[in-house]
Amino acid sequence: MPEDTKTEKENTQTRRQEGAKIGTVRVDIAHQEKKTFEAVYKTEEKSFQLLIDEPEVRGGKGLGPTPLGYFVTGAASCLMMQYANVLKEKPMPVESIKMLARAHNDREARVFKDMIYEVNLTGPISTTDAETLARAASDRCFVENTIAKAIPITTEVHLNGQKVVTFTRNS
Repeated sequence: MPEDTKTEKENTQTRRQEGAKIGTVRVDIAHQEKKTFEAVYKTEEKSFQLLIDEPEVRGGKGLGPTPLGYFVTGAASCLMMQYANVLKEKPMPVESIKMLARAHNDREARVFKDMIYEVNLTGPISTTDAETLARAASDRCFVENTIAKAIPITTEVHLNGQKVVTFTRNS
């Protein structure tokens, strides 16, 4: 069967049979009105509806986050998920993890210039383990691994309110 006539499930099964380690993320997007779009993110088990919009001052209705808001949220949540994954595999005494993510952009060039993640950990974890955790999460994050090829990504790790390490991945 030609590749373009196969369903997503058939394509996934074909890749698995061929031994390729390729994943797929599927999102269907439809224009609603003005600058409002509805997206449906689909997995093999579920689907989730998302609204994308611009604020009224930019011609939207303000009904949902902007595309750039989703971009930064996606990048930050991917990294946070890797913190959780590392801690699941190698438990450490971390009581909480919070992040402030910032992405600076050049509006004229229409590109992001950098991203900065400020990760705040609390708990009786050592500074060495906090840095090990941060670097392992960074190395495992699909989105960070992709974005770091284009712009610098800086991670500042704070432990119990004190900065313990800052590292930057450059393109």
